[in-house]
Amino acid sequence: MLRVRLRPDLTIIFICAALYVGSAAQVRTPRGQTALSLAVTTMAAPAVALANAVGSAWEDFRTGQRSLRATLEELGRLRGESGELRRTNQLLSAEVGELRQGSRLLAAYPSLLDHAVLARVVARDLLGTHTLRLDRGTADGVHADSAVLAETGLLGRVDRVLEHSSRVQLLSHPAAAAAATIPGINSEGLLVGGDQPHITGLPPYTKVAPDSVVLSTGSEGIYPPGMLFGSAQEARNEGLFTVVPVRLAARPTEVTVVLVLAPVNKGAP
Repeated sequence: MLRVRLRPDLTIIFICAALYVGSAAQVRTPRGQTALSLAVTTMAAPAVALANAVGSAWEDFRTGQRSLRATLEELGRLRGESGELRRTNQLLSAEVGELRQGSRLLAAYPSLLDHAVLARVVARDLLGTHTLRLDRGTADGVHADSAVLAETGLLGRVDRVLEHSSRVQLLSHPAAAAAATIPGINSEGLLVGGDQPHITGLPPYTKVAPDSVVLSTGSEGIYPPGMLFGSAQEARNEGLFTVVPVRLAARPTEVTVVLVLAPVNKGAP
């Protein structure tokens, strides 16, 4: 049988400690607490305070997390709204620009309005096919071979028409051609397109003043007479004809609204 033997000195220490604890449990403070409970409370106070601080910090952390999530969600929503407002503003700015250009166009050619259709440019292919796409077609009174006029001058003619859209062949198209004249020169020439539109067919050694206006004559049956094509550049003699490079007045890259004129052979009765 195992017997536990205590050292006399340790036994005395344990007995004294027990007597102290027992005495402390009997002694009461003015507030009614025992000395033992006061000692325990005092010794436990730092641990309790630390636990409370940790709990409070954890609660603050959880609250901060929830607040951060809400803030991030609100920020994402505001960013979405800001992007939508930016797109709307761009669309409104574009529409205002179109309205202003259309107003100037209508004011510049009041005599043509009875037989013209105001159309918006919805697409352009200036390098490939040298064409513009308009948002008006046969349902709006647009016909093939209708002349197309911008604020600064003629752009070209309608070469394809659908019910609600049409395509414009620009004067820069390699196959484009129109009868043209330069004031002060009796001969009529042919304005042809390409990388450098030019007038050909003038008699050799014809004198042409630089920056002279180039106007339509209408003899090809498409463009009304007296409309602006552009301005003449330095002329040169090529074989039997004088060739005059032409700087076109209308810039397709800047045009958003055009007037589609009634074809010359389909004018008003």
